[in-house]
Amino acid sequence: MTALDQTAFTPPVIETVASHLAAGRSKAATETNLSQAHCVDVLLDCMNAAVRVTVKEVVADVLTRIAHVNLVTAEEFRDMLDLVQMALAVDAAFDHLDLTD
Repeated sequence: MTALDQTAFTPPVIETVASHLAAGRSKAATETNLSQAHCVDVLLDCMNAAVRVTVKEVVADVLTRIAHVNLVTAEEFRDMLDLVQMALAVDAAFDHLDLTD
């Protein structure tokens, strides 16, 4: 039995909310309208990557807005991504505080 070759191991890439936001913005930059399914996929990816409850709640709220539509305009989708990004920024602004008391 041989030891594993550590140089051959490639750690998995940890997906972040920011990477999913960037992918969503890229698609919204080239399209006029996006399918609801595509928007939901990107938003669910954001939710799954999020560690902050506030960000998950914002994504859940945004998802309810497009629950019963077939197409989402690129502008609307960019606005949704902006909300998620703002939630990330606002929540991260409190990282330095000890809120356990």
